Amino acid sequence: MRRTAMGNYLNERGCDFEVGEMLGGCNQCEECSFPPTSSPISFFPSNSCADDEKYFKLSLKTDDYGDETSWRITSPTNGNVVSGNGYLSNREYTETNCIPSDACTFEIFDSFGDGLCCDYGQGSYKVWVDNVEKGMGGAFESFNSVSLCATTPTTAPTLYPTLSPTMAPTLMPTFNPTNQIIVSPTLPVTCLTVKINILTDNYPGETEWNI
Repeated sequence: MRRTAMGNYLNERGCDFEVGEMLGGCNQCEECSFPPTSSPISFFPSNSCADDEKYFKLSLKTDDYGDETSWRITSPTNGNVVSGNGYLSNREYTETNCIPSDACTFEIFDSFGDGLCCDYGQGSYKVWVDNVEKGMGGAFESFNSVSLCATTPTTAPTLYPTLSPTMAPTLMPTFNPTNQIIVSPTLPVTCLTVKINILTDNYPGETEWNI
């Protein structure tokens, strides 16, 4: 009944009247009232997977165009091992699977190329492997990917300081000392009187002298 009609009906009949097998009015039986139906809770323990498998969980919230969203998990030996698509808009989904241990790549796609967030809704995703969170997001274009395999943290290589090449010192060429020519000081010229005595031999023409 609409609320106004129900109020008038109770005013006329009171609270103590029967409607079929149920008490009507103010005294409805508790066992006749049913709680609202809730979505079933997905429970998928990680220890239910085989030894060569691992437990995968995806929490997905679609945007205004849920049918544009799809995803897949691939492995090098089995290719496409599990995937999902055909989602409704603005809904929340939980996907759980046992996947091969070498299934290392999770990819999520948006066929329109605007991701899950934020122009047309507030969609998002989050993935776990063996209850360890591996990645999350929502703002991307056509696709995004998450690594599902354990990776050893990559340590940045230790860079040793590059030493500049040691150049041998350039020695200035050694020159043997040049013997300096000592010039005797020039004595002032003075006039001297020179007397020469010459005794010639038998051939006086062969004799000459100078100063």
